[in-house]
Amino acid sequence: MPNTHAPNPWMKRIAVALLLLVLGIVAGALISRSITPTVDSSTAAQLQAPHPLQPFRLTYDGVPQLGNDDLRGKWSLLFFGYTHCPDICPATLAELARTYELLAQEPGVLDDTQFIFVSIDPARDTPQTLAAYTDYFNPAFIGVTGDTEQLTALARQMDIQFRRGDGSDEAYNVDHASAILLIDPQVRYHARIKAPHHAQDVHRQFLEIRRQYQPPSS
Repeated sequence: MPNTHAPNPWMKRIAVALLLLVLGIVAGALISRSITPTVDSSTAAQLQAPHPLQPFRLTYDGVPQLGNDDLRGKWSLLFFGYTHCPDICPATLAELARTYELLAQEPGVLDDTQFIFVSIDPARDTPQTLAAYTDYFNPAFIGVTGDTEQLTALARQMDIQFRRGDGSDEAYNVDHASAILLIDPQVRYHARIKAPHHAQDVHRQFLEIRRQYQPPSS
């Protein structure tokens, strides 16, 4: 899976989005200081019967980006988005970066865990573009894309929808789902974590799913 480095042209836009995110978190904390926090288990929906992903292969200009073998033997947290996304994507990747930092404190967990950003905007997101974008959040994050047909087929396997909005060839948004998708080491779609995402919740939910995980008998 390529992760070629390139200059980052979105730093200002991402920084603004993250600043708004931080302000929102601070405001929420001030409002809820006197309230006893509770765990909202509805944000994590572990599937009753995790189902195997059908064989897939994402390629960009004929260069392999992602396939089943890249997921085998690891826990994969997938998020579908695009680098020109004004809000959901930078906010979610920021929370995933914090999740990564929390998981780094759990011995051995990151040895078999990977974070993958799947771009649904191949017209603007080249592998070099994605490498620069994901590196901004965490150098360990992987950015991939494919052609629209490949992306649609993969997304459908996990009930993810996306649609290009109106606009010119260079100025348009892409409507997309905001869930974080969890693929288990057997390359099965195991769970989805619905928005809103908070690093501590994602960290806790992921560790609980790992703890309960039982590989299918051969």
